[in-house]
Amino acid sequence: MHTPTLLERMLSMKTNIHTLIQRKRKAALSAILTIGLTASIISHAAAGERVVIGTPGSISDNSIAVKVAIDKGFYEEAGLDVELVNFKGGAPSIQALVGGGIQYAIAAPEHVTRLRQWGVDAVVAFALHGSHTYALLSAPGSDVKSFKDLIGKRVGITSSGSLTENLIRLEALDQNLTVGKDIEVVGAGVGAAQKAALDTNRIDAGMFGNIDALQLVEQGYQVVHDWRQESVPALALLTLESYQQENPAIVEAVTKATLKAQQLILSDRELLLSTLRDLYPDVSDEIIAKVADGLEKSLLPDGVFNRESYDRLQADLVQIEPELESLDYEVANPGTYLR
Repeated sequence: MHTPTLLERMLSMKTNIHTLIQRKRKAALSAILTIGLTASIISHAAAGERVVIGTPGSISDNSIAVKVAIDKGFYEEAGLDVELVNFKGGAPSIQALVGGGIQYAIAAPEHVTRLRQWGVDAVVAFALHGSHTYALLSAPGSDVKSFKDLIGKRVGITSSGSLTENLIRLEALDQNLTVGKDIEVVGAGVGAAQKAALDTNRIDAGMFGNIDALQLVEQGYQVVHDWRQESVPALALLTLESYQQENPAIVEAVTKATLKAQQLILSDRELLLSTLRDLYPDVSDEIIAKVADGLEKSLLPDGVFNRESYDRLQADLVQIEPELESLDYEVANPGTYLR
């Protein structure tokens, strides 16, 4: 069976998005007659204005501000009726954003670069998290203790085309190794599925999110490589620039309510801990405290990625996807209602 390459997967996603763009253009033509009524509605953001936010699976510790804004009623106070929709990964949520099914997607900011190159006016609406959350682990007693030890080995990623695959490819390039030649990558899922693949020797090392990594290290699993301390644009609320221009009152309300929640989390340790316990009821208090420690350093208090880290992300992205062109910081990060 042929396994699609990273480029082939990106081209497939590009085709799907181009199809969505054509559908949107046809829909726009049929809507011209009602544009006056629509403009009237947009200019007065009424109470209960519906906003749909897509997640790449669920709300996580990295997107905790969105949960707090919902739980504390910040969106509701701003006249918004916010609904969460959980997708099976980042790519489906991005396609829903392009297709108009959702207004915001919680996703990695590098999607903005790809979408802009494909003619979609995506932007970072709010920067949530400023560091990677993944670590590469091997089983207790394994002889895989460093990235160089992976030569001739199988590495578990969450799925093809994911951030986990990008991180492996980047580190391999830095160490003069080639994925597919020196290292084999295997889609192994997340959490328990990744651990099962590691425990049954289907993979020799696996990619785990922060909470899973913290728990597994306590059980004797070994850190092969750790990205969790790297300052880099990691997670954001993405939207379309055209949506921002057409719905200024709604966009301002979403932005300011999310900012209020983000800043509250960073100033109220007990709220942060209690919200994490709600998200992860089966995780020990000790691990919850460690997660909170990390979030206090990596959540972005102003909702904006800094230029230096963004430019580094662009350089990394172009390195692993040479067909892409680096996107200007100001275009990707307009800072609407934040700067």
